[in-house]
Amino acid sequence: MPLIATGGDGFYTGFLTPQGRMLYDAFIYPVNVGVNFPHPKFMIELPATATQPMFKHLRRYILRSKVKLRDVSDEFSAFSVWGNIHQHNEEEENKVPTGGLVKKSKRVSDIGCIDPRVPGFGYRAIVPRNEDMGHKLSSLGDFKELSSEEYTIRRILNGIPEGIADMWPEQSLPLESNFDYMNGVDFRKGCYVGQELTIRTYHTGVVRKRILPVQLYDKEESVPTTLKVDREKRYPSDIQPQMDIKLSGSSSKRGVGKTCSGIHNIGLALMRLEQVEKCTKNNDITFEIPDTNVRVRPFLPEWWPVEKQE
Repeated sequence: MPLIATGGDGFYTGFLTPQGRMLYDAFIYPVNVGVNFPHPKFMIELPATATQPMFKHLRRYILRSKVKLRDVSDEFSAFSVWGNIHQHNEEEENKVPTGGLVKKSKRVSDIGCIDPRVPGFGYRAIVPRNEDMGHKLSSLGDFKELSSEEYTIRRILNGIPEGIADMWPEQSLPLESNFDYMNGVDFRKGCYVGQELTIRTYHTGVVRKRILPVQLYDKEESVPTTLKVDREKRYPSDIQPQMDIKLSGSSSKRGVGKTCSGIHNIGLALMRLEQVEKCTKNNDITFEIPDTNVRVRPFLPEWWPVEKQE
């Protein structure tokens, strides 16, 4: 938080239980009011279903501090902007702003940040609902507004978990949810709620399961070799988050993973990396969701650090 105390870009983070389990992933932004940021206000962007539980969670730690909380969901909208953003025809401004001094003329939005979860994923902007985001972007480049579905497709293809369908409150672990890969945790900072298990897992270097992208297909179809969305297909209605994924033809009761969210023929799943690596080397190894006609093919994201896949 001291890094954004004087304004600038926000950052990606998460809230944990004392036992180190996930509550909610979130973005925290300074509300850049004026050039010198005279009023310390911060905005938390998180899943809409988590608003009231988050109020309850934060009030536990406010105690007697002079902090006020307010729900501004009806006042602001969130946008994910990707592509080339050209600013004000000045050579040094041909990139999305990376923070620092708050100069409104040089920012895509007064409130926002470069999305740090995956390199090149884009810029995350928080704008008042009465502000025309399309008009603002028209001065920065050739942009068009897409449906939220396109954002979801792009996020899943990149293997980015988000929200309670992917990171299950009080169950999921931050490193299994790729927080170390997505710049969601700072291992140099001081104490925080849930630190003990997180830092111990990090230093042991053992993360046996991770959330990654998968492609869904019928067992009559051939095994896909590349991750590709088919917008003509509907995500199976009988597939819900936290359903077991098992090795096809195995009599073992032990699963190799669990489903997360999905759209069309793609989704995310928490999978055992040992089994995923075997699958990538041998197409004859397949995974299925029991009691359905659906099979699952996992893919390792290209942006993952190579040394951490071992």
